[in-house]
Amino acid sequence: MSELTLTPEEIAAVRELAEVALALKKGGTLGILKAMTENGDKLLETIAEEKALLRLVGVGSAALEPVRELETAEVREISWNTEELVRALLKALSKTDPKEAPKVGMTAALGYLRDEDVQKGLGFLLVLAKNLGAALNGKL
Repeated sequence: MSELTLTPEEIAAVRELAEVALALKKGGTLGILKAMTENGDKLLETIAEEKALLRLVGVGSAALEPVRELETAEVREISWNTEELVRALLKALSKTDPKEAPKVGMTAALGYLRDEDVQKGLGFLLVLAKNLGAALNGKL
């Protein structure tokens, strides 16, 4: 077997490629990419046959248009807010069994308003509603 001779630039490129491969492997993406290349035809057939997935792609594409219009600072804020909101939602969902939720009338609902956690959650929803209304009215 002949000896491989690499320039320092080529060595740096191989090192960078190895780092990318390692990051992809750690993130689980390398396995997905490998499966896609090994089963590409079958994957494309499956996607083409799955109407729900095609509909999801259509909806996702429509949702991307406003994302393209965002400023960089807005993307950072949305990213952080989304991370915090999803984290809180997942924690709340892990503690909430929909089957165990009580029926609540007006009197009980008013009683819940004394709870500081309900106040915080409701306050968030009201601020979100205010900002959503302002955006819909063209003020944001």
